[in-house]
Amino acid sequence: LILADGAKLSSVAVDNFTPGIQVTGTGTSLTIYGQAAQTGQLYVEGRTGAAGIGGGNEQDGSNITINGGKITISGGVSGAGIGGGYKASGYNIIINGGDVYVEGGMESAGIGGGGNDGSGHDIIINGGKTTVYGGVDGGSGIGGGNSGIGRNITITNGVVKAIGGYEDGD
Repeated sequence: LILADGAKLSSVAVDNFTPGIQVTGTGTSLTIYGQAAQTGQLYVEGRTGAAGIGGGNEQDGSNITINGGKITISGGVSGAGIGGGYKASGYNIIINGGDVYVEGGMESAGIGGGGNDGSGHDIIINGGKTTVYGGVDGGSGIGGGNSGIGRNITITNGVVKAIGGYEDGD
């Protein structure tokens, strides 16, 4: 996907358990590029049980690379912003550049696993500006959803702000 300078693109899921952009299964992948000025914008939103970009209900999300653009991503309830849907993992996620803002849904990671045991692993940030919020009730900023495991997370460059979700009532 190439985000042309000055262009705005939205992908908002209509049905529950549906990601804004589905990237699941063996042999699937998504790579997002921004043109030279990096002014192309993408807004993505998943619905209940699904990631913004990645998997739907009980579907892993993987093989997702962001190289540029201004990108805003929100997972639905129990879905990661980028990664797994409900009870699913997110892995092989790479951010090389761009201005990326991500929010995980309730109990889910911003980048990584979905709610209720979704793990997040093999996540790499090499550059750009990345702001990530985990969902309320225990979602990590980057890594696992509530009760999920985060591992093999590498940040080598760029500006990264990652905040885990808080417990409801705190």
